[in-house]
Amino acid sequence: MKIVRNLLRRWPVVVAALLAAGIVHICTVFALPKIYRTDAYTRLARTLPSNAFVILPQAQPRAQVLPLQMPDARYAICRFDVGDGPLSVRAVLAEPGWTLSAYTQEGESFYAMPASEQRRLNVNLLVLPPGDRFLGPLTELRSADPDISQVTAPTRRGLIVIQAPMKGRTYAAELEQNLLKAACRKLSF
Repeated sequence: MKIVRNLLRRWPVVVAALLAAGIVHICTVFALPKIYRTDAYTRLARTLPSNAFVILPQAQPRAQVLPLQMPDARYAICRFDVGDGPLSVRAVLAEPGWTLSAYTQEGESFYAMPASEQRRLNVNLLVLPPGDRFLGPLTELRSADPDISQVTAPTRRGLIVIQAPMKGRTYAAELEQNLLKAACRKLSF
């Protein structure tokens, strides 16, 4: 009874403490995603080299490089940085279901190329940095390779992902060989 009387006398202090605790809690919840980033780019930046494709291991239960990684697909990922100049990307999209996609650091897709059903698709892509800077003799590069496509990245950093569906263990070596043909390298003029 004595405790209740003491609380009733100090109710403004108790209400103020509860209000302050609620405000601190809400601010913490909203600040944590900004302070501690756990997006795909940040996770991969710790382990992947810049401007080179790396083939991820096949997804296993509780042993995935990325969350929600499909177990029936293989992935090759290039973490790119086009701050100093363009990037050349070459890949073979061997069969229907294969895709090459480019994402910004925040996860927004800015380029996607699905495989063709009629024929094997050899992708030859030039990723340009954002802005209207002079990039050197790109016309010479285009005349040397007329099949080259170009896309301007909206940000300096991002990911290029090749997703290849697995048809079965029999085709695993062929799938791996096609993923190994992928190249992602910085161009120098």
